[in-house]
Amino acid sequence: MIDLKDYRTYWEGVAERIESLSSCLGVTVDDDMGGVLQDIAMEAMTLFWIVPNAQTRKGAGIDAYQEDNTCVVFVMMKYDRQRRTAVETLEVVQPVIEAIKGLLLEDMSGGCPTLAGLDVGTLSTIPETGFYNDFAGWSLGFTLRSE
Repeated sequence: MIDLKDYRTYWEGVAERIESLSSCLGVTVDDDMGGVLQDIAMEAMTLFWIVPNAQTRKGAGIDAYQEDNTCVVFVMMKYDRQRRTAVETLEVVQPVIEAIKGLLLEDMSGGCPTLAGLDVGTLSTIPETGFYNDFAGWSLGFTLRSE
């Protein structure tokens, strides 16, 4: 399992490096996210990181023990449906999720220990609309391998 404190610190650092992001919030479950979202300002772009889950990989023995950590982050923006459509909101948020993917790859190749096990082939970007009715943006899923 990856070190949760290091993971949180990494995402807080990403949020500081991308000017468009207003905040970075870690959430654990759907109920937790619902309460947090109510307090976010209109047009604010927020990076949410979900606490990863870990699944043991099949191995021949204890020497080959590894885990796949399923990771998901969201970049969401609260929007006014009378001023902007969900697709227009996706257009605004898309450069930010692309910048985050670029940082992931750059940091991994630069030797960032948090991303040492990034499986680039698992990166998946999905549009998210109608998220708690007032949010739209993108989710980014990926796998981090750990020993």
